[in-house]
Amino acid sequence: MKIIDAHTHVDYITPEFQSGVDGCICCTTIEAEWNKLVEIMNNDNRVYGAFGVHPWFVDTSKSDFDVRLKNLLERNSNYMIGEIGLDKYKPNMEKQIDFFIKQFNLAVQLKRPMFLHCVGAWDKILHIFKQYKDLPIIVLHAFNGNENVLNNLLKYQKMYFSFDKNAVYDRNQRIHQIPLNKILIESDGKKDVNLIKIIDEISKIKNESNMVDIIYDNTQRILKNG
Repeated sequence: MKIIDAHTHVDYITPEFQSGVDGCICCTTIEAEWNKLVEIMNNDNRVYGAFGVHPWFVDTSKSDFDVRLKNLLERNSNYMIGEIGLDKYKPNMEKQIDFFIKQFNLAVQLKRPMFLHCVGAWDKILHIFKQYKDLPIIVLHAFNGNENVLNNLLKYQKMYFSFDKNAVYDRNQRIHQIPLNKILIESDGKKDVNLIKIIDEISKIKNESNMVDIIYDNTQRILKNG
């Protein structure tokens, strides 16, 4: 079955975990994981990499981290950016915003797909989006925004919505509203996630029997930066 996990993490890339998928997009959370992910990718062509600093861990890097990130990205045209974003319920919001904007600017400048984490800060995220005329591909990880947020996000052509196992329980209405060609599925690195089950549930919600192929094609567009 053609399945690509649209969002996992470095510590969960194991042969056992990967046996049920054709590939995965692995997002770093701290700068110290960047070299480890490069090594994993060099040894397994099913692993696609997104490099960045997660908002929970902005204190783990110095403010010039973006110089090193830019150098890494410029040397590797297929590298993406993630996991980046904002989280209202974590400290250092000013520093979170600084780190997010630096990484967001790199994604725009280099035209790279980015994987975005947002909790309780959609007002800030949407305000930042409005400052740019042309956004690259943005994947909204474990999307949980309300209807107003969704309507604003759907205005952007290159916006994708990734759903984890919670999608089958509390996000049915959002999935109903999202176009088929914008939907992805993910494990978020959780070992108890059955991606086939998530696809089956989304198929029921959307009344679409070809959901496996649709989600696979959507993920391929991300990887091809198309």
